[in-house]
Amino acid sequence: MKMRSPRIITIIAAILAATSIQSVTAQRSPNQRQFLANTQLSDKQTNQLKSLGTKVAIPSYVPDGFQVASVQVKPCPSGVRRFCPNYAIIYRNPNNSCFAIESTGGGIGDMPSTDLERSYPVNNSILGKSAVLKYRKNPRLSGPTLTGNWMGKGPFYRFTGAGSRLFLDTAPPELSNCSNISAREAVRVWESLRYLP
Repeated sequence: MKMRSPRIITIIAAILAATSIQSVTAQRSPNQRQFLANTQLSDKQTNQLKSLGTKVAIPSYVPDGFQVASVQVKPCPSGVRRFCPNYAIIYRNPNNSCFAIESTGGGIGDMPSTDLERSYPVNNSILGKSAVLKYRKNPRLSGPTLTGNWMGKGPFYRFTGAGSRLFLDTAPPELSNCSNISAREAVRVWESLRYLP
């Protein structure tokens, strides 16, 4: 029996290890690429969100025709970690429907019960149970709106519908002059939230 030199054995081991690493990378990369493609976020927007240094939850399901209209980020001031950082990802379609996914580090409270018309249960695999709330039309809103109870243990996340004020304390045109998606779609979007890899 002929013995192989240690050099040949090392080369063969290196080739096998590289093949194994490529195989694992090939299995992971398409899933991550598909997940990021589904979110509709550009590389620049993804990097904006990652720059906050917090867990970023984004929808892995976005209804057909929706694109990211804007990403708003509000980092914590230097040395402060209370009630921040905050972000909002606003989605819009050509039919003038819109919604947002928001996050904050704290300072949340219960959603008001006044004008609540209906509650739709949500069960998210990473954040737990919550609900999408449908409010009746009132003088402060242009029409009935959908919003969600906050989910998570800090940071906190929620679905925000048309006409709602963002927790960033802004009223961007992206949510002011558009209509809601259906409650069923809102639940589906919210249940699809996953952490940005």
